[in-house]
Amino acid sequence: MRVSTQLPCPELRDLSCPPTVHDLNPGYRVARWDRPDALCAHSRDRLHATLRGLAERAFGADHSGYWRTRVQSGFFDQITTLALILGPDGAPVGWGGYHRLRLAARRSLYLDAAGVVPAHRRFGLSTALMTHFLTREVLAHPLSNTYVVLRTRHPAVYAGWRKGIGAHRVFPNRGRSLPGLVRRLAGEAADWLGDGPRLHPDTLVVRDAYRMFDGDIYGVRPRCGDTGIDGYFDDAVGPRDAVLVVARTNVHVLARIAAARHVRSRVRHHPEVRRAKPRAPESATPTGAGASGLL
Repeated sequence: MRVSTQLPCPELRDLSCPPTVHDLNPGYRVARWDRPDALCAHSRDRLHATLRGLAERAFGADHSGYWRTRVQSGFFDQITTLALILGPDGAPVGWGGYHRLRLAARRSLYLDAAGVVPAHRRFGLSTALMTHFLTREVLAHPLSNTYVVLRTRHPAVYAGWRKGIGAHRVFPNRGRSLPGLVRRLAGEAADWLGDGPRLHPDTLVVRDAYRMFDGDIYGVRPRCGDTGIDGYFDDAVGPRDAVLVVARTNVHVLARIAAARHVRSRVRHHPEVRRAKPRAPESATPTGAGASGLL
């Protein structure tokens, strides 16, 4: 993986704390800040404007109030790692970040707000970014599990984690009762978020999780295409509610993810597949698909 500190995007150059730039997917790179708290006020303002614009494009709704509140509440001082996904021309097309926590005495990551703009969603960028984050953190402690926590009301995010690392590793799981450790992790995460009283301990649904939004969260109601999961979100998750997802990962899970990505990459670039597969449209309905959860 190539690493540099040069930002190809002119409007993001000359920040007080430059990111490291890594290859992500073919044609895409990730600009990562591991010390967002070191950014000066002017640099924070520039990144705030970038994040606000990306969120509006990704979710098809105005999230300016949400981002203004978060930045005023100390977003850059609190988040462990912040990243922008850079497109082929160097312009930002997505973002993500995470908080490194200790929950229930276990190594944990809380995934912050994330998303990808519609025209770039068909390239697996959200998965690539999450894999980039997990690889850094899991390989730093390869002999133990790392627990990932995120809050979302998007069925495709929940379905994606079940498919990516295995349904038996992701909770809530309608086929299994919650293990005690997962309950403790979720409870401490909810307390850290300020959602403790609103968390249902059996379903992990957080009532009124998106109370900070004045308008819609998504421009169009999000779907994943799985009737069971879509139906569950329709029935159990209200318009401003969220599911607190807890996932267990380790080096073996990462190895399977890497192997699956390698196979998909080879199939995608095989000449016969390229001739047979029709090209997807450049634009996409702004349903929020490709978002990796919204804090």
